[in-house]
Amino acid sequence: MRAAILTVGDELTSGYRLDSNSQAIARRLSTVPLDVVLHVTVGDELAAIQDGLRTALAAADVVIVSGGLGPTEDDLTRQAIAAFFDRPLVEDGEALERMRERFARRGRPMPDRNRIQAQVPAGSQVIQNEWGTAAGFSIQSGNQHIFVTPGVPYEMLGMLEQSILPRLRERVASGAALHRGVLKLFGPTESEIAERIQTLLGRERNPLLGLLPQRGTITVEVVAHAATPAEAEALVEADLATLQAIFGPAVLCRDERTLPQVVGDLLTESGLTLAVAETAEGSGGAILARLNEAEGCPRWLRGGQVAPAGAQAVEAIATAVRRELHAAVGLASGAMVCPPDAEPERPYWMMSVAVDLAGENVTWPLSFAGQRQRARDFMADAALNLLRRQLLRQ
Repeated sequence: MRAAILTVGDELTSGYRLDSNSQAIARRLSTVPLDVVLHVTVGDELAAIQDGLRTALAAADVVIVSGGLGPTEDDLTRQAIAAFFDRPLVEDGEALERMRERFARRGRPMPDRNRIQAQVPAGSQVIQNEWGTAAGFSIQSGNQHIFVTPGVPYEMLGMLEQSILPRLRERVASGAALHRGVLKLFGPTESEIAERIQTLLGRERNPLLGLLPQRGTITVEVVAHAATPAEAEALVEADLATLQAIFGPAVLCRDERTLPQVVGDLLTESGLTLAVAETAEGSGGAILARLNEAEGCPRWLRGGQVAPAGAQAVEAIATAVRRELHAAVGLASGAMVCPPDAEPERPYWMMSVAVDLAGENVTWPLSFAGQRQRARDFMADAALNLLRRQLLRQ
């Protein structure tokens, strides 16, 4: 099956925002597998959206549309698609109630202009939005399928993962059993991973593998089709075992957990507690922010400090924060430094991280090329990964 992607927004056509949604959608569709043959980006105009949809439908069996479902006057995707298929817009009661509840949880009344976000073309199937306000929808026209999502990346990805991809996989499998597994890696780059598993990445292979990068974490998705569920699961498990053997300690997990959650689970399993010290000139609280994303963090996170860099070595800071907050493990990061030989247009950054695990202190140097904000985010995750590696060694 062939697929096309249509993204909508003046901010995309003007160049003020990078169209990352097309890349993310294409990567996900390739694991179905669908052959993505076309990307189209149009501005917030009724005629442009309809022309883009017409072009996409001429090229593909499946069209994913992203963007233009907001509550403002220039959000015209739902109107354009309804008119394209000559259908009126109708209000979905469940979507409206979800939206009201979302505003109520924030202690705010729902503005009347948001009501349009519960409207979908008549006869379409609503895709409920668990991550935002605008409902998505799908339309079948003959043998072609159109799926429409908001443009906010995490809302789009949530709908894609929970609603759209499962439906597409069922359609592509044509009655065959399907099984999906994931393995997450931290450390190797996407290109390094692809090079090491090149023989597993063939597009005609079963299982089909896809690489999905997010910051320093690369998710390897493995999807298999077979005559029975047991056969499909066995194919996936064989590939996951091969990947585990190839990448060893770079493997974070064989499930959907995040890096902070993996670290938190290791601390919980070991009965250990953690204290963190960061410099304002370094990660600046980014490590603590990431750790607070993990479920159950109050059970093992004793607290943390963000202070200006001083004369102390980073390993001494790790020991000091561990003792001060009465934790079993101390994690400390130093200042981020851009070396004198770095070119202004191509900066790179260096930072040291230390872990004191019950008095055993280990220090690592980190480096990252790119703008400071991206470097800080990467180094925060790299610090958590180094903590993970140390916890595994105990």
